[in-house]
Amino acid sequence: MKQIKELKPDELKQIYKTHVKEDFPRSERRPYSSMEKMTNSGKYISFGYYDNDSLLAYACYILTENGMYALLDYFAVVPKLRGHGIGSEFLQKLEGILPAKSGAFIEAESHDSAKSEEEAALRQRRIHFYLSNGAVLTNTKCLLFGVDYNILYIGRADNTDPAPEQLHCAIEDLYREIYRPVYGRLCKPYVQEENL
Repeated sequence: MKQIKELKPDELKQIYKTHVKEDFPRSERRPYSSMEKMTNSGKYISFGYYDNDSLLAYACYILTENGMYALLDYFAVVPKLRGHGIGSEFLQKLEGILPAKSGAFIEAESHDSAKSEEEAALRQRRIHFYLSNGAVLTNTKCLLFGVDYNILYIGRADNTDPAPEQLHCAIEDLYREIYRPVYGRLCKPYVQEENL
């Protein structure tokens, strides 16, 4: 039977060692100690999607101090299970249990800044995955540690999606909170002229 489980720090550590290190390049991995510290302070929450005791997928979120929004930090399906709808199933179920009052933001690398057609196509598929699962593409992008990201948003079903200006302000506030020491230098949200 499939179920979502909030991960305890020791469970997250195991997933970090066996999956996050395999699923994400070193440049995209935060140290586990940072994840543990934020979890213990209530600013980070992680979920595993299981079939009985077998891990199918996992997701980690950074939570804002006011509890209004979350930022998807990691999302992955176990490699051998990809392409079978598990990611969509999991993402849709997360919406009902994520403790963010308004919704969640998602960073997706911009296809505009890809270095090859193959990389651009992969980035476009990732964006399409989120769009097909209820996300909307905001008019905000972010240059974060030298990587250009499109910002998507998934609102809660019981809320009306905020106006683009409200989303942009919320994104700026979220990044200012998360990246306080480097905000404006290594983290630069900006409004793009047109969506994809």
